[in-house]
Amino acid sequence: MNPSPSLPAGENALAQITVSSRIPDFWKESPRLWFAQFEAVVANQKLADESRYNLVIAKLSREHVEQVSDIVLTHPDTKKYEALKTRLLVVYEESEVRQVQKLLKELELGDQKPSQLLRRMRDLAKKKFNDETLNMLWMGHLPSAVQAILTVSEVKDLEKLAGMADKVVETTRFAEIQELSCMRSSAVPSSSATQATLVEQIAQLTRRLDNMETSRSRGRSVGRNGWKSHRSASRSRDRSERVRRGDPNWMCFYHFRYKGKANKCIQPCAWQKQQESEAGKN
Repeated sequence: MNPSPSLPAGENALAQITVSSRIPDFWKESPRLWFAQFEAVVANQKLADESRYNLVIAKLSREHVEQVSDIVLTHPDTKKYEALKTRLLVVYEESEVRQVQKLLKELELGDQKPSQLLRRMRDLAKKKFNDETLNMLWMGHLPSAVQAILTVSEVKDLEKLAGMADKVVETTRFAEIQELSCMRSSAVPSSSATQATLVEQIAQLTRRLDNMETSRSRGRSVGRNGWKSHRSASRSRDRSERVRRGDPNWMCFYHFRYKGKANKCIQPCAWQKQQESEAGKN
């Protein structure tokens, strides 16, 4: 196929650059789908075989080019694009056996919509299974609640069932999220509430420690003062008892404490008599 005769060489090159920017890098997981998109993009450009070949080469990574190295190094004189496409499909497209195996054993709904799962299963089935069989396989991957609703439905068209399943799953997942959110809200306090609780607990512990320290200080003070008071009271009681019994050696508080330096005296105090007796002895 030759380039459009109405476009000069420079404009044709510019058109190829524009087209190339619209083509994604090669998808090794879905090579046939990638080529379908590629051919749809270049369909209106009326590009020559070699131009298509060059565009595909530009979208291949090193890994992909290594799989077609013989075509790149010694490419055929004609149908270069077809040779490149055929090789890439042979290398990267899964065999029919592998596709059927994946369809029957490996697919799961996961986070997909049921309609997305159905499209993936159709792609793998490639018309090897009729809609009735595909419907049975597809419903086997859906939650039991969704299966129950679809089973009693009068809708038989598989695409319409897939749309219905999307709505049911969406509603179910939303309800589960709401329930989980309520459970977490009731079971776990918010971060601000938790912080406030911790602050209050710390304040309570601080007050308790302060009260304990104050009580200890008062206890020590009362103990010391109490001991002194008790001692003083004992002495006072002793002196009073001695006075009551008429002890001739009893001395008043002032002479008892300050001896000869006392400036006062309370009778009957034996201090003066004791001093006179000692002076007579001398």
